[in-house]
Amino acid sequence: MKNILLISSEYPPGPGGIGRHAADLSLALVNKGYNVDVMTSLDYENKHRINQYIDTLPLKIELFPFKRMGWFTYVNRIRVVLKQVRTKSYERIIVTGMFPLWVGAIVKLIYNNKVHLDSFVHGSEVNPGNMVLRRLTHWSLKKADHIWAVSGFTASLIPDSIKNQKKITILPNGIHGLDWISYINSKPFSNWIGNPKLLTVGNVTPRKGQHRVIKALPALIKEFPNIHYHIVGLPTQEKEIRELAETLGVSKHITIHGRLADKEELAKAYKTADVFIMLSENQKDGDVEGFGIAILEANYFGLPAIGAKGCGIEDAIHSGVNGELVDGNNAQEIKNYLKKILNNKVEYTSQLGGWVEKHDWNMLVEKFIDNK
Repeated sequence: MKNILLISSEYPPGPGGIGRHAADLSLALVNKGYNVDVMTSLDYENKHRINQYIDTLPLKIELFPFKRMGWFTYVNRIRVVLKQVRTKSYERIIVTGMFPLWVGAIVKLIYNNKVHLDSFVHGSEVNPGNMVLRRLTHWSLKKADHIWAVSGFTASLIPDSIKNQKKITILPNGIHGLDWISYINSKPFSNWIGNPKLLTVGNVTPRKGQHRVIKALPALIKEFPNIHYHIVGLPTQEKEIRELAETLGVSKHITIHGRLADKEELAKAYKTADVFIMLSENQKDGDVEGFGIAILEANYFGLPAIGAKGCGIEDAIHSGVNGELVDGNNAQEIKNYLKKILNNKVEYTSQLGGWVEKHDWNMLVEKFIDNK
């Protein structure tokens, strides 16, 4: 039996790093001969885009989108998962995202030794601000047979009471080079302005730190008068970002592009920018950056990165190799490292291939398969 059930809070074509991680993991498992059933929420997408995406999946990945049913939605999702486990035998069940952690624990509670439960944690779901949800999540993690953290930072968030009971392994996020190879020769956008061009890819929220980049812009503009900050991603808090830029007098130096249409457009964005920047900020409600997959994607296209210390990005950036780590609130430090990268771009670029290769999913998944 080489069947795996993966339950995720999100999955492509919808946005989100957890979904991107789930898709990459499932593809890597398929490449090793497994059949992967994926049960997930696709609330952000319409049926046409979902069906288009399903048509691109390998035959060994079967996607089961959860249905939204009003107040009965989550009860129904638990019921559907239990039915799936009851009717089909799985070698392992993988859960990723907060609600799937709870579902996995319920499955384990009911079927116990009949299932092997692997729980992936990314950061924000480990210690939610709501005390009830936090206790439920910690109880769920205790039910797992194995806990996988996407970074050392994420592992550090897990309470000692769980660390003392459960085996925890760090398995960093990765990238499928073959997924991107057809876009490696994509032409840059000709209408993106700025010199240098900074780029962030991610949901426009405080956790992703776009506001920290904007706060640093007044200092950066003094050094680089033509600098321009390009923001790509779901524009959740676009209004707040624009108001901040207006207050600081830097509106002419930012462009919010929103979510790009597809991977080819995203590849063009990476090819157009000069430096990738992600100054993620930990939030008081427990919303934190677990790793930052977009950093690896940027590196794949020859783009060195600047990232914030104190979060999972510390595992995604090796200072002096694929980029630099900074205090996200220190504009002077950000400026100094931006200058360093731009002045040594050839050196950084020459090292990116080796860094990305270390994070190839076909290698990373072996660690997952061997640890059961």
